[in-house]
Amino acid sequence: MKNYLNAVFRRFRYGFIFTVLILVFLLIILWDKIVYKVPDGHEAVVWHSFRFPWAPNYHAELAGEGLVFIWPWDKFYLYDVRLKTHNETYQVVSQEGLHFDIEMTFRWRVVGENLVELNHEVGLDYLQSMLIPEIGSVLRHVVADYRAEALYTFERNAVQARIYEEVTGGSLPNHIGARANQEPGITIVLQDTLMTRIELPETLQTAIESKLAESEMVAQYQFRVERERLESERKQIEAEGIRNFQETVAPAITDSYLQWRGIEATLQLAESDNAKVVVIGNSANGLPLILDTAEGVRRPDAASISASLTEPDTADEPDSASDPGGTRQPGSEVVQQ
Repeated sequence: MKNYLNAVFRRFRYGFIFTVLILVFLLIILWDKIVYKVPDGHEAVVWHSFRFPWAPNYHAELAGEGLVFIWPWDKFYLYDVRLKTHNETYQVVSQEGLHFDIEMTFRWRVVGENLVELNHEVGLDYLQSMLIPEIGSVLRHVVADYRAEALYTFERNAVQARIYEEVTGGSLPNHIGARANQEPGITIVLQDTLMTRIELPETLQTAIESKLAESEMVAQYQFRVERERLESERKQIEAEGIRNFQETVAPAITDSYLQWRGIEATLQLAESDNAKVVVIGNSANGLPLILDTAEGVRRPDAASISASLTEPDTADEPDSASDPGGTRQPGSEVVQQ
């Protein structure tokens, strides 16, 4: 048997070597059509050109990340299943017949489980053939119900929400679903649609901005008027409180009470470390006035001040010994120590 195999090999060795060389040559030539790489965040669809008897409906299959080997006559379609963003400018017409441009920004992702259906019905160019036309059609339909000024000012969010709802609502046979839509057959999930820029005619834009500025000025004046009104009410309430306080406290305040409070204040000042001169008033109930003086002047103690304030007023008769000229006023006294 061994001799037989050796004889066969020697007989067909040149044909075998030639066949191997042909296969290596074809592998090098057809390498790019046989071996494919699916990067991270991508998925692929492999379409088979020939039908097999045991699987007559088997035309395409999904391929995950990594190296994929196919027959040279099959087709390989690579899809990016990550979140993608696109900006597109559309020409629209408002309710009053004004033509202007709106720039839309929309984000989407492809559903990897339904790539075969997307590849069969739309293909790799689904952005230009499905997404952009569908969003543009809905945008023109929605904008036609609004005035240009409303779109430029306070209706932008409402228009964005309405566009998103109509594109993903299921009323259009576009296989585009919303973020939380898990229905079968959805090939593209639309994340959001944003109106990033509204390009109105310059004259209209200037007029709208001037109107908004005037509205803000009116609101500012109204705020000032309301602030002054509240301030007036506050002052009125404060004045009423002061009046009620005075009406309540005034009957209980007497001259003796005020004199006693003055004595307490004088005693507290006299007990401080600062040098001072105490000048007693020229009336029977006059309160002392304490002034700063130079260093080295002896301060009166609290007992002497209290005694001088509580003694009867006998200053009506001038003392010739202490005031020979009779120049001191009755009832006044200077105390220095």
